[in-house]
Amino acid sequence: MKEEDISLLNQMVETLKEAETKLEEFYNKKDHEKFNQSKKLILQIQEKISEVLK
Repeated sequence: MKEEDISLLNQMVETLKEAETKLEEFYNKKDHEKFNQSKKLILQIQEKISEVLK
């Protein structure tokens, strides 16, 4: 694996952590729109991580 891939993965994992925190926050606030946006972002990041790891 290239060093740039590792750096990209690290950045995506950090973004994933932040999105998880926001997801929980929006869930607790019952903000369904922002919750769904955060959920979509998490799924997109997971998809990109999978692509890099292939």
